[in-house]
Amino acid sequence: MRLDAVTAALGLAFAGLLAANTRPAPALAAPAASAPDQPTSTPANRAPAQIAPAEVAPTEVATSGVAGRLDGVHLWTLPDTPNGLHPTQSWHATGSAPNGDLYVAGMDHRTNAALYRLPAGSDTLRLAGDARSASEAAGNWKPGETAEKFHTRPLWFGGKVYVGTMDRSNLDDGYRDRRGFHLYAYDPATARFTDLSAAEPGGTGLPHGSLVTLAGDPARNVIYGAVVPTAEIVRYDVAAGTTASLGRPAAYDRPFVYTGRFMFTDARGRLYFSAGNPLTGPAHDPAIYGHLYSYDPHQGMVARPDFALQAPRALEVGRCLPARGLCYAADDKGYLYRFTEAAAGTPETWTALGRVTLDWTASFFWMFQVAPDGRTAYAAVTSYVPGTGPSSLYEVDLATGAATRLCSLADLDPRLERLNVHTGSDAWDDQGRFAFASFAGDGSSEVVLTRVDPVRLKAALARH
Repeated sequence: MRLDAVTAALGLAFAGLLAANTRPAPALAAPAASAPDQPTSTPANRAPAQIAPAEVAPTEVATSGVAGRLDGVHLWTLPDTPNGLHPTQSWHATGSAPNGDLYVAGMDHRTNAALYRLPAGSDTLRLAGDARSASEAAGNWKPGETAEKFHTRPLWFGGKVYVGTMDRSNLDDGYRDRRGFHLYAYDPATARFTDLSAAEPGGTGLPHGSLVTLAGDPARNVIYGAVVPTAEIVRYDVAAGTTASLGRPAAYDRPFVYTGRFMFTDARGRLYFSAGNPLTGPAHDPAIYGHLYSYDPHQGMVARPDFALQAPRALEVGRCLPARGLCYAADDKGYLYRFTEAAAGTPETWTALGRVTLDWTASFFWMFQVAPDGRTAYAAVTSYVPGTGPSSLYEVDLATGAATRLCSLADLDPRLERLNVHTGSDAWDDQGRFAFASFAGDGSSEVVLTRVDPVRLKAALARH
């Protein structure tokens, strides 16, 4: 089944991209060069069983960006890499470190993906590394191999930042024609970007399949990943450098399932995740996909009907605030949820907060930045409907889900007027500023990273 055609019967030509969550919408012009669904050659997934991970320091690539139209706004265009990657997309690929460093990934959805770092207190965005260069340095890049995306949100874990490759988005068995995912780590202390999978048998985390989501469990020193198209969960043991498949919930009623783009762990290390989306039909049974699932080593995978979803839609965006014992999450239609940690004999709770109503009903909620205080968030939507105009920036009250429009994104900078896709969550620096990525859904633009100081922006808007 091709995901970019799932919703054609509904007459929503713009929605093809959602089905893969990375494919250009069929109603828009395709990029000048697009990757085939299968590589021209299918290299065998074979490599020496224990190759030491190689590290590569990228050639210095940096940009200082430009100030936005309003105070408190700064923008950067993701620069090309020395080996020729020209980023045109950035899917859910923003993140941050505890010290305030910001990270963003850029990709061309055809050949390669790269990670960029914006150090705390700096206006200079730098290339941290790219998939192909790191894997070539490790002797772990096969002829004809590609890394279409770093779709995972950059995960800060144990002093490093982790990303994984997603080389195919469709929910069908074509994934078996590609190598499995590579997991990479960037060490800001040494500025080294490493292909960790080079040390695993076959040189990949799994023989086949892509990573779309990451979440860490510090207590066990493991990183969980969610896999496309099978929706299985994998566990990477950081100390051992090994990946194990944990399978998937037995209740899933189809071989290929839309996999949630946000999952999280609680204070006990229990993983919470979701799957399913109505646009990837056939119909999703709410008894199966209308709630979260959890995993821990003692109980295995458990259905959590007490963690109900307002629709059978996997979680897309979110942020956890461990110091506050909270996580906020939303699906691609703006249905908002709050997770509260167990405390003093009180069990953990999951609360539906309603739906954030934004610009257009025919839109997707892919940019959601929860503020560190856990009281507000900032959001913008994506639309593929011609003529809708630029999206707006909203401030969301997390107690009620009520959204207040602040301004058009085009007010931040004229370039944002022609960019219709806006993505990112959990990307805040140490000065109370958030960042998100924007690009054209037809693959015709560069990727623009926008950093916003909401206090200064609101003051500037009040003066106008």
